[in-house]
Amino acid sequence: MVEKVFALSGSIITGNLEKLDEIAEALEKSGEQVLVVTGAGDLKKYIYASGEYGNQGEQDLVGIAATRLNARTLMTALDAYPDVPETAEEIRIASSTGKNVVMGGLTPGHSTDAVAAIAAEILEADLYIATSIDGIYDRDPEEPDAELLKEVDTKTLKQIISGNNEAGKHELIDSTAIEIIERSGLKVKVFEGSTENLERPKKCKGSIIVPRP
Repeated sequence: MVEKVFALSGSIITGNLEKLDEIAEALEKSGEQVLVVTGAGDLKKYIYASGEYGNQGEQDLVGIAATRLNARTLMTALDAYPDVPETAEEIRIASSTGKNVVMGGLTPGHSTDAVAAIAAEILEADLYIATSIDGIYDRDPEEPDAELLKEVDTKTLKQIISGNNEAGKHELIDSTAIEIIERSGLKVKVFEGSTENLERPKKCKGSIIVPRP
């Protein structure tokens, strides 16, 4: 039974291809079945390139293909279900096998976080969002007076983060993911996706998102 769903920033994979075994080992450390949704990472350059010629929908399709390539790549290092789920129905089927599941995007316009939130909702699992920063800040984390929020409700989060549905532009969390978290009452934690933190996501530094309409 899947108890943890990870939204894994694509940069964690594309920036650490020589360390896939360490990422896989960290995800498997607890011994529990997990589902991992991967982002595009450095493959976003293909999304941007397609934008020079195609429309938004075509960019989304390129983005989904990029996330699924990262998923397939991570699968090589994991003891995982051999196929990448491509529909919401396939998530339940893959998870019922008891194997770890790795997947990418599902629907045009949905970010990695939104897809992971949908998976967590379907499986009634906790959601862990692994990013390149250590949590959610009250403003741009590069600003010197930015404050890390140990806990933030979805109502406040909507005020902090403006939704962005442009392909490849979901840097932290988007409005669609927030809406899914809110409607389903998911338990969510955002944290930096180091191997150490992936091993102990419940205990590491980060931000808890509390569903609140």
